[in-house]
Amino acid sequence: MGRFGRLVYEHLRLHGGLRVWTRDPRKLTDVPDAATFEDAARADIVVLTVAISAMEETCARLAPLLRPGSLVIDTCSVKVWPVEIMRRHVPDKAGILATHPLFGPDSGRDGIRGLKIVLCPVRVTPSAYQQVRGFLESLGLVLIEATPEEHDRQAARTQAVFHLLAQTLRRLGWGGESMSTPGPEAFFRQINSVQQDTAQLFHDMQRLNPFAAEYRKQFLAALTEIDRDLATRD
Repeated sequence: MGRFGRLVYEHLRLHGGLRVWTRDPRKLTDVPDAATFEDAARADIVVLTVAISAMEETCARLAPLLRPGSLVIDTCSVKVWPVEIMRRHVPDKAGILATHPLFGPDSGRDGIRGLKIVLCPVRVTPSAYQQVRGFLESLGLVLIEATPEEHDRQAARTQAVFHLLAQTLRRLGWGGESMSTPGPEAFFRQINSVQQDTAQLFHDMQRLNPFAAEYRKQFLAALTEIDRDLATRD
């Protein structure tokens, strides 16, 4: 029930049948669907909205409690690492569906219809997969199917770089100046939205995406080359 977990709950609670658990019980004082970890783990579908770096611990604790035929769905911003963890811990009696909703609490504040979600079917029956797809489509989401590797490569060139820019500009204290054209103003509004995310999300996204360091170096090298060109050309 962090920022993203709360967003997920606000949409799923309308359909009933939820069991919600979080480490901090204070976040459940206004949640009528509050449950113990054990009760939540025994649900037909278990949706994990935990930090990427908390997946190992969570899945290890979850594994012995899962019911036969249940489905575990993660929502991490990277996919190769969480899929590896779920394959290692989730027993064969349960299914695995890796997802990445391509939106967050700020971009989804005014509704999620028309926003995108990536689906990586790892170990899920065709019928269960179609049920999940149908439900997500009923919410108005745009579905993209990909392998974990395809996802992480693209995310390293888009989301990871954008968050890198956001943290760099935050450290510099740039943005919000009165003298700005519409393009930069819109850009900084988007930058500001991801600056609200936790430092843990930023670090996990950069360190646990296996392609992030490679593309970060390419990006920085291109910046250095442009700077060198500007300094040397007439």
